[in-house]
Amino acid sequence: MIAAAPTRVYLTVDVECAEERVRNGRVSPTLGYDLRVWGRFSNQSEDLGIPLILRELGRYGHKATFFVEALGARHFGEDGLQQLVKRLLDDKQDVQLHTHPIQQRADWHTRGEPAASDDIASYDPTQQEKLLRDGIDTLVRCGVDRSSLRGFRAGNYAASNATWQAMRAVGLRVSSNLNMSYKDKTCYIRWPRQANALFATDVPGVWELPISNFHDRPGRLRHVQITAISLPEMKHYLLEARRLGLAEVTIVTHSFEFSCIDSPADRSGRPDVTNIRRLRGLLGFLDQRRGEFQVDTVGALAGRLRDEDWVAGRAPEPAAVVPDGRTELLIGRYIEQAMRRLANYRPRFA
Repeated sequence: MIAAAPTRVYLTVDVECAEERVRNGRVSPTLGYDLRVWGRFSNQSEDLGIPLILRELGRYGHKATFFVEALGARHFGEDGLQQLVKRLLDDKQDVQLHTHPIQQRADWHTRGEPAASDDIASYDPTQQEKLLRDGIDTLVRCGVDRSSLRGFRAGNYAASNATWQAMRAVGLRVSSNLNMSYKDKTCYIRWPRQANALFATDVPGVWELPISNFHDRPGRLRHVQITAISLPEMKHYLLEARRLGLAEVTIVTHSFEFSCIDSPADRSGRPDVTNIRRLRGLLGFLDQRRGEFQVDTVGALAGRLRDEDWVAGRAPEPAAVVPDGRTELLIGRYIEQAMRRLANYRPRFA
């Protein structure tokens, strides 16, 4: 079965700073907007974060949805968030809400405090609603039109069914959190059926746009993320999703996936050549097949979902379908990832 209308493709970018992290008894420093979002390095002539992504999108006239982390502005500052929002809106990109509660006190270890839970699902419904309101209010103060904020992605995909209720309470319409390959990790949404494309939740007015998943080998799911799978796998997934009638494909990346930090102290780093090549290849593929695939945004989707006639006219879709990968593409990815790790390896900064 091949969809008659173009398959809608949602290119989603999670944009966030980084809190202190403890690994093997060592504390890594907080990473702010320059290194983690803009990709600004003292030894590089071009930014390797948001500006790189915008350049590549602009090459083909594509738009993406940028899920912008807002709670961390309490630590990293609203000036940096305001500059980010302005750049995205000046480029006419779609800005929606992203949250990492732990980043409200990103220097938790230096403060001698226990780390706050980073999973929004671990908070009770009233606290979840407050976190969402705080995030929305912060984005609005930094320049986002309140009426345009209709989508939400939790850090770590760590939403629950209660998160849908909290979203409804604050006026958010599209959740993009269900990630089937994270169901035994940090995604707490439970649904009686497989879900791999847009569906109406059991909370009136709230819809779920899952992160796309496929079987990369029998019994194992893999989500479609630029740093997680190869370009041939992404192309294969898109073609299979279309052939099987999935109306939506949701692809994930992050502002920091296109660079490697060598030293935060020296502000030095390098491009992640493999991931940049994947991004360029994906955008070029979508450009060449505009008759089959339509790049869309979560904000535009939320607008259509307000139209009762549009919702009523949607054809039944096999949202539970999960495409199968191909063994040769999996092997190719293993080889490519090994080469990528070797090329990117440097002793990890403290």
